[in-house]
Amino acid sequence: MQKVLIIEDSPYYYNRAGEISKKIGVTPYFAYNGKQGVEMYEEILPDFVIMDICMPIMDGLEATKKITDKYKDAKIVICSSVGHIPIYKKQAIKNGAKAFLPKEFFEEDLKEIIEELKLYN
Repeated sequence: MQKVLIIEDSPYYYNRAGEISKKIGVTPYFAYNGKQGVEMYEEILPDFVIMDICMPIMDGLEATKKITDKYKDAKIVICSSVGHIPIYKKQAIKNGAKAFLPKEFFEEDLKEIIEELKLYN
């Protein structure tokens, strides 16, 4: 079974992402800021990450860079209300993000992203 690390500080959004992940057969793990996410990535080595950008302690852009600097094959999906803003999107890609999800994503959106991530295998 696939594992996803959801790095998100909003209870509404991490619960929602976790429920959607479970519905499609993906086991969710949770981190509530970028620093915790980097540490957890090394512990669980997930198949992919759903990463918010705006978080306390360490933002998602910095966390993405820290993860991808060490784990070149990390599959990080940015899921942020600011992820569509060009400057954030460019920086996320530069830091190693592989894909983007809207903040209010649905099961079909996540299934499509998982298929897209297979292109990086």
